[in-house]
Amino acid sequence: MIAIIIKYWAVFLPAFCKTIILLISSAIISLAIGISIGFLRSHNSNQYFRIVFDSITFIFRGIPIYVQLLILYFVIPEIVGFSLSPMLTAIICMGLCSGAYISQIMRGTINSISPGQWLAAYSLGYSKKRAFLHIILPQAIKRAMSAILGELDQLVKTTSIVSTIGVLEITRAATNIVSIEMNPIPTYLAAAILYLVISATLLYITIRIERIQNACM
Repeated sequence: MIAIIIKYWAVFLPAFCKTIILLISSAIISLAIGISIGFLRSHNSNQYFRIVFDSITFIFRGIPIYVQLLILYFVIPEIVGFSLSPMLTAIICMGLCSGAYISQIMRGTINSISPGQWLAAYSLGYSKKRAFLHIILPQAIKRAMSAILGELDQLVKTTSIVSTIGVLEITRAATNIVSIEMNPIPTYLAAAILYLVISATLLYITIRIERIQNACM
C-alpha cells in the first residue's frame, strides 16, 4: 500500500490536494448556507418564507447527493445553456446538500436556546440581528459543534463520488492507477489510507475543540 503511494505520489498528491480543496470549499458554502437557513427557518414569522425554506431543505435532504450531482452537471446545463467545470459543480453540489443538513442541525440548536436569551438581548438594546450574531449564534455553534464536525467528516466520504463527473480526486486517481497496475487491492487500500488521514485530522480537531469547550465551561 505504502509502496503504491510512494511509486505514484505524483498522481496521489494532486488528487489528495484536490480532495482537501473540495472539502474546504464545500464546507465554507455548507456552513454559510446552513447557519443562514437554520436561523431563517427557526425565527421567521413569515409562513410563506418558512414553507419555501423547509421545501428547499426537504428537496436537498431527500434526493441522493449522487443524483443531485448528475442533475447539476448534466441536466441544468441543458436548461440554462451553459455548463460549469466538474470541480466547481462538485463544490456547489456538496455545499448545497451538506448545507441542508447543517441548517437542520442549526435550527434545532437555535430553538433549544431559551427564549429568555433573546429577551435579555432586546432589553439591552440589541437588534434582532445583533442578538443573533453576538449572543445566540455563539451558543448555538457551541452546542452543535460535534454534529457539524460529524457532517463535515461525512463530506470527506462524499468527495469520492465526484470522480463520476471527471474530478481527479483520490478515488479517481486510484482507479486510474488500477488501470495501469491491474492490481486493485493495494491501490484501493492506499486510497483508504489517504481518506483515513483526512478523517483522523478532523477527529483530532473535534477532540481539541471539545476540550477547549469543556475548559471554558
